[in-house]
Amino acid sequence: MEECRKTARIESARQCAPVLAGIKPSNLLILERAGAFELMEVMDGTGLSFEYLYGGKRKSVWLVYWLEEIETLLKDARVREFLMELGYRRFQVPEVFRFLKQRYGEYLNRGACYPHELGLLLGYPLGDVRGFMEHKGKNYLYSGYWKVYGDAEHARKIFAMYRMVRREAERLAGEGKGLWEMIAAFSSGERALAAF
Repeated sequence: MEECRKTARIESARQCAPVLAGIKPSNLLILERAGAFELMEVMDGTGLSFEYLYGGKRKSVWLVYWLEEIETLLKDARVREFLMELGYRRFQVPEVFRFLKQRYGEYLNRGACYPHELGLLLGYPLGDVRGFMEHKGKNYLYSGYWKVYGDAEHARKIFAMYRMVRREAERLAGEGKGLWEMIAAFSSGERALAAF
């Protein structure tokens, strides 16, 4: 049990560092040998929300997110228009997640089209999500955390920032810090993000 909790904490820090630092609205968290109970313990006191997306034989996939950030994103008219093109009809967080989970499950279990709207929830620019869909993942300008079809220079800076906060989160996790302590460290200015 303790080992599962430790693994969940370290993996959450590693995979979700930009979310912990407040520079990304959400992140996928893929865990082995850790379930909802361990994740609830690890997330306790962080203010973060998480949604179970899918569970297989060995892994579970969660979306870890800042609720206010996702709510703000879903108020954007361009985002709503895009989601409507994909079959979404309601734009409250629970309804969006319900439909996303359905689409994600259909993709994994039945070979349906990948739910590209997930990229929006992860903080990818709408133009890059559309570009990926239109070009079927080819002809991109730059590739890193996602394939870039728009502003490659801006994306390079964001990717560098993500790498920087990931290294810091891994360091803090190695010191045994909890996620709420990492969030506090990032928000108190212990990070050098001003350059970006």
